[in-house]
Amino acid sequence: MFAWIAQNLVTIIVISVILVLVVIAVYSLIKDKKSKKGGCTGNCATCGMGCSYNKDK
Repeated sequence: MFAWIAQNLVTIIVISVILVLVVIAVYSLIKDKKSKKGGCTGNCATCGMGCSYNKDK
């Protein structure tokens, strides 16, 4: 078992780093979504998405 870990240590480290980066990115996206950062800002002149943000006001 330890021989296998020793032979694949670099791969294990690289996969661990990539996994940590993905978790941080997902956490950041969820945090931004909960705090209403990003997405529709209500400034339709610069948006170009054609959303209906101000149509019902």
